[in-house]
Amino acid sequence: MHTRLLIALLLGIAVLLAGAKHDFQTGRLINIDSEETIINGTSFRSAILKVELGGVVYSARGERIRRHSGDPGHGLIIGDPVQAAIDGETLILLKPDGKELKAKITRRERAQ
Repeated sequence: MHTRLLIALLLGIAVLLAGAKHDFQTGRLINIDSEETIINGTSFRSAILKVELGGVVYSARGERIRRHSGDPGHGLIIGDPVQAAIDGETLILLKPDGKELKAKITRRERAQ
């Protein structure tokens, strides 16, 4: 009896945590670029995203770009509106396929 109750409680908590959605707002994708870093002689490229959201321009470092990989912007187009959310130090964008693209915020500045 106690085991079933514990399982039901854990499943309920899991459903609540999985259902937590981000507060997406419409912003504008300003730029998609890349940055190269050399660590112990190995070169790594990362996507750099710039998004204007609520009067603030966020610069964020995205995932590592693998050699000969496709589009670092994952289908996003510079200048287009984009659904974005801020979660602590993470910028979250909705890609055209509906999946989330997360990037670590590196800079915030007022839009001009």
